[in-house]
Order: sequence, then C-alpha cells, then structure tokens
Amino acid sequence: MPVWHEMLSEEDVWNVITFLFDYNGQVPRIWDPAVSKQVTGMKDQVLAQRKQIQGQELYEFRCQVCHGEQGAGDGIAAEHMYPKPRDFSLALFKYKTSPGTKLPRDKDLFNTIKFGLTGTAMPGWGPLMTDEQIRSLIPVIKRFDITSAWPPEEADEDAFDDDGHYTKDDFRKITDVEPLAGQIPYSEESVVKGREAFLKSCKECHGKEGRGNIVSGKKLEDDWGNRIWPRDLTKPWTWRSTQSTAAAEQERDETIKAIYTRLSIGIPGTPMPAHRAVEEGNKDPVSLEDRWHIANFVYSLRETTVQPKDGAVVTGTKVEGDLPSSAEDARWNSASAVTLHLVPNIIKEDRLFTPLNDAVTVRALYNDQEIAFLLEVDDRTESRPGIDYFTDLQDESKEMHSDAFAIQFPLEDAYMSSPMVEKPLYRHGDKSHHTTIWYWNAGSVEPKREAQAMLLEGSGPDAKLKFREDDKSLKANGSWKNGKWQVVMRRPLSGGEQGDIDFAEGQFMPISFANWDGSNGEVGSKHTLSTWYWLLLPPEIDYVYIYGMPLGVALLVFLAGILLVRSQRRKT
Repeated sequence: MPVWHEMLSEEDVWNVITFLFDYNGQVPRIWDPAVSKQVTGMKDQVLAQRKQIQGQELYEFRCQVCHGEQGAGDGIAAEHMYPKPRDFSLALFKYKTSPGTKLPRDKDLFNTIKFGLTGTAMPGWGPLMTDEQIRSLIPVIKRFDITSAWPPEEADEDAFDDDGHYTKDDFRKITDVEPLAGQIPYSEESVVKGREAFLKSCKECHGKEGRGNIVSGKKLEDDWGNRIWPRDLTKPWTWRSTQSTAAAEQERDETIKAIYTRLSIGIPGTPMPAHRAVEEGNKDPVSLEDRWHIANFVYSLRETTVQPKDGAVVTGTKVEGDLPSSAEDARWNSASAVTLHLVPNIIKEDRLFTPLNDAVTVRALYNDQEIAFLLEVDDRTESRPGIDYFTDLQDESKEMHSDAFAIQFPLEDAYMSSPMVEKPLYRHGDKSHHTTIWYWNAGSVEPKREAQAMLLEGSGPDAKLKFREDDKSLKANGSWKNGKWQVVMRRPLSGGEQGDIDFAEGQFMPISFANWDGSNGEVGSKHTLSTWYWLLLPPEIDYVYIYGMPLGVALLVFLAGILLVRSQRRKT
C-alpha cells in the first residue's frame, strides 16, 4: 500500500476514498440509524444497475482508464504498465486462434476480456461482467479501428466518421480456426526432437534454456516501438492465453495445442513470427512435425523450474560437513526448493511499476555451525555496468545498474511465532522491530568494482539502512548463466553479540527476499521484493522416543495385565 500522502493532497485522498466506495458499490459505515436505514440495500441496487450497463458506457466505466478514450492504448494508467495496453486502433491483436494474418475471432476477443491475460495488468472481467456485457464490448473494440480492417469490404465511405471509425454495426466476423492436424503425442522422444528444432529456430530470442535471454544481440520492439522481451518459457504462470485451465487429464494436451497455435501464427504486433507459411504455396519456416515437437518440448520446460504455490515455507535440510560455497555443489539437489513471488515496490518513492523478474527459488542447507541459502532468479540479462554484450542490449531509456539480491531477517528479539505471531514491517522493519539484511551486489566492469557482500541493519521504511563495517560474517558469491542468477549466501547459526536471529531447529522464523534487476533501471528502493515467509529448520527426529515410548507403554500394559490375571487367580 503506497504512502499516498507523499503523492496526493488531502482533498485528493478523500476523493479517492469516495471513488472507491462508489466504484465498488459500497456504502461507508453510517452510525446514524435513521440515515443507515435509508441506504440499506443501496449496494445491491448499484450492482444491479451496473449489470445493465453495456457497450460504450461499459467501456468508459471499466476499460478507458487503460485503453484510452479512443482505444489507442494510451489511458492514464498506461505509462505504469508492462506490457502496454492493447491499441485497438490498428486492429492488431496478440492472442488469437484464427489462421495467419486474419483478424481474431469474436471468441478470441471474448476470452481475452473474460479470462484476462496472466502476468499483465489485463484482469479477467468474468466475475464483474456478464457474458452479455462482454459481448457488447466487442463492437466497441472493433469500432476503434482506423485501418478499415473490421468493416465489410463493400462498406460505403459515408459510413465512416472524420477519424476513420466505422459507424455501423455490421462488422466482419472471422470463423476460420488455425488447423491442429497432425498432433504428435507427448513423449520423451518427441521432447528430444523438439529441443533440437527449438535450438535451431527459437534459441536466438528465447535462449538455450528457454528463459528469454536474447542471444542474437538484437534489441526487440513491438510495432509501436515499445521495448519487449521474449517470454520465459520455463514459467507457465506467466503465459498469456496459452496455459490451459482444463481438468488435469486434459490440461497437458490442451496447453500443447495452444503452444502449437502460438508457434504457427505467431503473436501479431510483436517480434514473435509465424512459423507456418502465411501465404499459400510458400514453404513453412518450421515444418508441421517440428512445430508439434517444439510444442511438446516447450511444455516440458516447466519441469526445469519449481512452480510457486500458496502457503510456501522455506524448509532447511541438515547436512554433515562443510556447507556448499557455490551453486554447482551437488548437495543443493538434496535441499527442498520453494519458489516465491516477487512484487515491485510501489509503496514508497522511488517506485517500480514495470518489473521483469517476478520470482525467486530458494533452497537452504545447514549444519551444526552455519546456514546457507541458494537463491535462483531467472533474469534475461547479466547486469554489471560496462559488461560486453549486455551493454549493447541495454534499453536506452534506462540506466544500467548492478544486479543485486538480499535476504531479510528480524533480530532475535523482534519477532514471535507463538503463542501469537509478531513480525516487523517487511520493508526494513520498524522502530521497535529491527531487521538484519544480507545483501550481495554483482559489481561492475566499468568502473571496475568487485562483487561484494555486506550486512545492513533496518529500523524502518523511512530510516536509512546502517552498514556494518566490522562484521564480515556473511560469505556470498553469485554467477549468471543462460538467463539465470544463482547466488549463495552463508552465515553462522548463532546471532552473536549483534542480537541477530538465532537459527534454531523446530522454530518458525520470518524470512523475506529482494532482487534488483539492474538492466531494468532498478536501484535503491526501486526493486522487487517479497512479503514475510517462514523459514523452518526441522528438528531431528528421535526415533527411540517416537517408537520406543509407545512400545514401552504397551509392554507395561501387557505386564500389568499378566499381574492382574495372576492376582485374580490367587484370590480364586
């Protein structure tokens, strides 16, 4: 939640509050019983009225803030979004199922509005709009076209207004669907063939491992001149209109078909080309068979990453001997991995509205003396100012800074996990609950600056972080390869004289993370971060206690029974 008083006047704040009540059909709490009685049921009345709104009025109410008054993707919120809202005026739509360069089907437009586009600011409007309302928006979208793509070919010139908008409602309706013939069943053999075809046809943009790290050296832009990055194919939770929501037994098959469709017709308006010949008679850039193999391979990439899940806990694994000092150590494979979402800091200046990195995968190992964490973040660029290749790829509108990572813990006396939960504010703690931050920076090539690890102390979001000059207990190193950073941080279990957290077995301990994507202009407070999660080092299992105690009790009961029987016999 941003600190709004830094951005808005008191009058603006109250205007926003009243707008939110009105927009959501809510009524502020009213303490006067007489007045309260008058507004009883007002919310239901407002919501019922809004279900009757259709067409242009509905567009202005729900869509205009992003897509703009004339549908040109230039609404007042557009500057804070990546990717940018769709510009309807050019009749170019990214996600469709119609063949080649044909316009999208009405069903494509309907599904985009109803279900939204994952990983973008485009929400699924299904919960707030009826299907009838959604269908009423389709002619509105088509009317924004100024390229004469949607009107019928025989449309009269008098049917267009001065801005080139078609004023009638007999817009074209596309019914053709991209063919899905020749699907090759998902198998290990097909995945292997798909990888070979992928490396031949897709690697330049999506990278060797499919993480979207460009290897061609080309800066990619969409048709509007906006900088654009290839999809990270290992993260299906970011895929737009491709990841199927079908039942489990159908999900894989339906998703592979959607991937194949994306491959065949491309994504109009972007550098993603069609891999099936657009014009009849031309040779396909990628054969039908290879497109199905690639689709199977792309689906398999989800197995190379750990998917995020709700209620995640970072669980440590105890090992014997020294802890790993690098990410290449095979012992990390024995550690439980969890992927956590990262969100941009929009709370306080300087704010970040257009992040590219959205998740961190965490593993933890510990022994009797130390604890180590492996952080993995998919990052399309290795950002170290002055570095070859990536400097040439740098967005000219942004200054490159060093990539960086951080882990945050409360001090030992700054949290409780039982009998009640008490944690510091997750943005550097607060006056009564201080935090310790483990920080690693990738350094720079020019000017030459080595990567460095340091400990910082937080005492609140408005307080400057304090650097511990004399504490060298944090050991850290990192490496970037094929679109992924791997950073290892290691420190003693004991919090020591500084009062840092003691990593104790069996105790739930707050932990949070932060990442700075230097090529995205992230520095200082402009970065992504997580909320508090829990870290747990499982206690050692005492098998003698667990199994011995019940057996002992059972034996005592058995012996007591024998003694009781003997006693009864003697009495008899």
